[in-house]
Amino acid sequence: MPQLRFRNFSSLTFLQSIDKPRFLAPLLAGHAEFFARHGVDVAALTNDDSCARLLLAALTTPDENMPGTLLRDLYVLDELADEDGHQRIFDEAGRRGIDLGQIPDDVSAGDFAVLVLLQHPHLIRVCHEKMVVRQVKRYYEYRSQDDRRFAMGDVEAGLGMIRATLGPWFAERKRTSTCELFTYEEGGEIRVLLTHGGLFRSDGSITSHLELSRLGWRPQKHDSVIYDTGSGILRIHASYEPERNAYREAFGSALAGSAAFFVDAAPYSLESLRSTGGVLTLVDGLDSARLTEVLVEMDGTDCRQIQLKGDDLAESIAACGEVVVPPGEIVRACFALGYRSGGRDRKLEIRLPNVAEYDRDRDGNVTEAFLRANSFLVTSHADADGLVDAA
Repeated sequence: MPQLRFRNFSSLTFLQSIDKPRFLAPLLAGHAEFFARHGVDVAALTNDDSCARLLLAALTTPDENMPGTLLRDLYVLDELADEDGHQRIFDEAGRRGIDLGQIPDDVSAGDFAVLVLLQHPHLIRVCHEKMVVRQVKRYYEYRSQDDRRFAMGDVEAGLGMIRATLGPWFAERKRTSTCELFTYEEGGEIRVLLTHGGLFRSDGSITSHLELSRLGWRPQKHDSVIYDTGSGILRIHASYEPERNAYREAFGSALAGSAAFFVDAAPYSLESLRSTGGVLTLVDGLDSARLTEVLVEMDGTDCRQIQLKGDDLAESIAACGEVVVPPGEIVRACFALGYRSGGRDRKLEIRLPNVAEYDRDRDGNVTEAFLRANSFLVTSHADADGLVDAA
């Protein structure tokens, strides 16, 4: 059962490291009935090995009646109950002006995360949601219909309408009406994490009495929407096109009063590669940039494609003495970018009409400046009109 495959709470070593009477017991107190069914008395937790083993069995045994609030708290803590999570919590507390000085120094990273959840639950959830958003790499992007731009207050004011629109949409598709939205602003981006139910699943199981049975559950799904307050582009991470369209239309209706405000049209163009021959403009934060792959879709009913690949296509083209990009639409290009922040060259991939893949958390600002400097990104309504005229 996916909800019970924890990273830390499925580890006996981790459960042994937690101070269960002082810290874990208060967290689990509201779910005493659930743990009693598994032979655990929450009010009598100890730090001996047998107690840790009982908790491990309770937390890793599939149980479709596990309280949703308990599952949520464990899921959030599981990502933050280590040294990396400790640092994330401290950094976020500093940004928000939250004083964690009352928490003792002599507690483990796991105990620290539990204590912060008990004292500052919103802080822990902010840290977790940011981790989920940053793990997402692939976004589909939609430019705005005009040059209006929206702020955090506009998005917050529209969350109720977005939730009211998407809840029934999910329910109609047999995913329950649950739709939770978590939003925050970072830099010039407003980020919204959407949590909703997935399709119902079931597996054959064997009970403790060695009886064959069936266990059913509904997994959680996490999608992400990012609104760029500078360019007006809406970026959406979701598995299926109908979901992406539902999000695009819901955000358009809530922010601009029009489901069609975020246009299902290309925010990217690769045509500038024809005139530059693959020679790229560097921006502050980049030491190098190489064009490594171009895919051209030929005109015609057979949908032929021509692919050019190399370590540096600009050098290859220059060696031939002329720029040769075959006729047709350039639908995909890959670049190797050397960032001043260090490390190996990292890949940027652009796929028309609306996908750019790169590490947004690590390289976002520099990469977007590179896209603009090389005329790959359509940032305004006027730019889009220019592309239509050029076509």
